[in-house]
This record gives sequence, C-alpha cells and structure tokens, in this order.
Amino acid sequence: MTLWNSNIITAGVTAVLLLGGQAGAADFYKLGSLAPGMSPFTINTAFASVVNKYVPDTKIQVSATGTGMRHMLLTAQGKMDFFMGSPIGVFLMHKQIGPFKKLKNGPELVKKIAHIFTYELGPYNYVTYANSGITKIADLKGKNVFIGPPGGAATRVVRTMIKSQVGYLDGKDYKKINMSWSAAIQAFQDKKFDVLVVPSNPPSPAIQQIALQNKIRILSIDISKQGKLLRTPGRTKRVIPPDAYGANQVNNTPIPTLGALVGLSVRANMPAEKMYAITKAFWEHLDEVHAAAPWMKKVINLDAALEVVPGKLHPGAEKYYREIGRKIPVAFQPGDKWVARGR
Repeated sequence: MTLWNSNIITAGVTAVLLLGGQAGAADFYKLGSLAPGMSPFTINTAFASVVNKYVPDTKIQVSATGTGMRHMLLTAQGKMDFFMGSPIGVFLMHKQIGPFKKLKNGPELVKKIAHIFTYELGPYNYVTYANSGITKIADLKGKNVFIGPPGGAATRVVRTMIKSQVGYLDGKDYKKINMSWSAAIQAFQDKKFDVLVVPSNPPSPAIQQIALQNKIRILSIDISKQGKLLRTPGRTKRVIPPDAYGANQVNNTPIPTLGALVGLSVRANMPAEKMYAITKAFWEHLDEVHAAAPWMKKVINLDAALEVVPGKLHPGAEKYYREIGRKIPVAFQPGDKWVARGR
C-alpha cells in the first residue's frame, strides 16, 4: 500500500489540496489530477471530499500537476494511488507508443492499474478571442495555438484534429504551444497566444473566467473529417451550446467537436475491502458530488459509470456494482474495435 504522510508533499507539486478532516492515524492516498478549472479536477476533488468525509481512516490528497499519462505511469509504478484513466491511455501504454514510446514493459504495467468508474472528459473547446480574426480552423494558419501539455494525450489528439480538418502541420503551418494546463490557461488570459484548446465539460470554470471580461468564440470541428480519431479508443462526438458561456460568447449556432470518455482509475493492488468502501461511499453520497458543478448530474451517474471499462475493473469496485445489481461489461482491451458514441 502506498501511504502518504500529511507532512510530506512531493517536491515540485504546484497544487495540492488536502481535503477533509484531521490527519490522525488515517491512511493517505494520492490522486493525480489535471489543473483547476477543468472537469477532472472538479470530479476528483468532489470524489476526494466524499471519501474523506465518509470512509473511516482514509484521506485522499488531490495533486493537480502533470498530465494524465504521467499520472497513469506513476500509478502503474506504485508511486501514485488514483488517476484519470482512459481507454486511450490503456491502448497507448500497452502498445508502447505516444507518451509511452520509451517503455519496455507497457503490457505488464497496464496490469497494475484498474478502473473504478467512467465519465465524459468533455468536448475539445477551441477558444479564441472574438476580435482575433479567427472564425474557423482554417484561420489557424500562422497562429500560435496551445494544443496541450508536453507528453500528454491531448497534444496528440489536437494535432491530429487540425491536420485531419485542414491539413495543417504544427511547426510548419502554425506554432504549437506546449505548457502545463494551468500555465496555458493563465497565459491565454494574458493574451500570450491566439487559441486555447481545452477538453472540459461546459461551462468550464477556466473558460468562464476568460469570458467574464472578454468576448470569445469557440471554433467548430468538421466531424466528417475526423474518421481516424473517431476510431481511437474512448473518442466521442460532442456539441457545445452557442450560449454555454453567456453573452460574451459570440457563437450563433451549436458547435460540433470531439470529446473523450475517461474515468477514475486506481492501482490494481489497492486492497479490495478499501476500494469497496470507497466506491460505496462515493455512489451513496452522489448528491454531494453533483453539487460541485451544474454539469455533474449528466456526467457522473451510474448509467455512465460502466459505459466502458478500460483494461479491468477493480475487484472492490466490482463487488459494489454487483451488490446493487449493475451488469458488469466486458473490459475494453487494446486491439478491440472502437465505435464512437454521440452525446
């Protein structure tokens, strides 16, 4: 078991939330998250808050630094306890490609992580300022575009989306910006680049903050040109409302784009009894989880929880789902054919 003392926070962590209660003799667990202002952070902090409140002798620290792929590797190596898991993450690690291309033991590492529940990461929001002169993806020519953090899956996805739609290559047709999620959100507010691409369920707090004092436009994606990505594990079709961010969003029609199914995963050797207690507490206090954001009811619910299980379901979580009568699906494995879902 990986235990995290309340007095020891890993050096270099830029944002750590210690949620709920006093330290006492509790077991501490570390949950890797994307940055504040994004859907996974909201979900992860709500998850940790409920667990800390209702599971005895259990405290979860939410560490908002790094990428989801980095958190996946740390968890598989036993250096982290919970992370944002996904079908694409399992696929990339097993195949030892993308951010895991230097691995020598990807298939073995995949066996060391397990799934708890699935949720929609959110649509890819291509955000620009209304006065930027950018109204469509073709206008990205010569522009500075944040496409995701270095080593993250989002960078790979956004690069492919742009190439599929208009044939543009980063470094040739537009300048890619790579930095952490939190740094990118701040830099965009400071007008340091032209387009911010962020996957998050609307209304995203990060984009809301930008739209408070600025008129923004969200660029649409031609789904018909995204066949390659739609065959990628976990990909979904999404539509962003034209008024998701209020009067300062200048879109007049719904905005088609891509989204992704992700979820909360855990190291596979987490004791089954502990994982059962955590899963039970989370789902039995869903009202508190839903109170964290207006989109939570649509995204976090038992109907979606097992929509796809990447790799394998943790035995402790599975025990709870069987106990309440939920059908356990066959886990999605690398090599399985993916059929994109529309939402």
